[in-house]
Amino acid sequence: MKSPAKFKPTPVVAYIFVAGTAFLFATSTVIQRGVHEDLPPVGATFWRWFLAAIVLLLIVWRELPSKRALIKENWHLILLLGFLLVGSSAVLFLGLNFTTAINGSLINASQPALTVLPAWLLSRDRITTGQSIGILAALGGIFVMVSQGNLVVLLALEFNVGDIMALVAVLGWAIYATSLHRLPAELGFAVTLFVIFLAGSLSVLPFYIIESAFFRPMPLSVSAAGIIAFLGIVTSLGGMAMWNAALRTVGPNRATIFLNLVPVFGVSLAIIFLGEQLFVYHLAGAGLVGLGIVMVVSRSRRRSENE
Repeated sequence: MKSPAKFKPTPVVAYIFVAGTAFLFATSTVIQRGVHEDLPPVGATFWRWFLAAIVLLLIVWRELPSKRALIKENWHLILLLGFLLVGSSAVLFLGLNFTTAINGSLINASQPALTVLPAWLLSRDRITTGQSIGILAALGGIFVMVSQGNLVVLLALEFNVGDIMALVAVLGWAIYATSLHRLPAELGFAVTLFVIFLAGSLSVLPFYIIESAFFRPMPLSVSAAGIIAFLGIVTSLGGMAMWNAALRTVGPNRATIFLNLVPVFGVSLAIIFLGEQLFVYHLAGAGLVGLGIVMVVSRSRRRSENE
């Protein structure tokens, strides 16, 4: 019996895993929109990621003493990564109080294209002309969606605050994605996730306390516990575990394409379970975002092949 760290699925299973990951990410957005009136965003985010960290602790506790020096050496970066991952999750949850799950899912789909920007700013990775056009197309798609295709809204800059928060969350995750490689590989996948989840949970804890004291506390109910357990264990841990296992077989380039399924699943689930409506501006914006992703990814592959 192979350990989870060494498990390598067959290609068919790997593609099922990456599609399943996209489905779980979309499900998370729809659930958060569906329960936004019942659960406070920061409190739910804290307990979701803290629970995931506790579950991981049961797996990695034997490794932690041997990794203590590495953790101490990189604690600044770990804290930053945790804040970007968990903090962005809280921002998206808060944004879903004001916008729809469809908008949140479609804006989230721009992440593969927008990731090029922090990579250029932080690592000075060269951006090709094709990638620049792709980024502009993705941003154009976002503006079409958040303005609802209305030029008056665009010119007056009267955007939905929830859409802006969703965009901020996506940019936070993009910076996280481009900074993660700075952690030493010797930490190991499971330990890396544990310290990032824990650091991220602790970074939003002060905001959780303020939210509980001045706005609304986390409800103590069976339904709330069930939602947190699903978000923490199934979508966070389960999704990232499947993603990591699939990468060993199909590689990041092929796996990233499957992130385009997130808006497909998200829109479908939002229409079925939340009764949301799909409009023409959604399709137009999604088309531009999809074009941007294709241009950025294809140009990245072509450049890597030529190097």
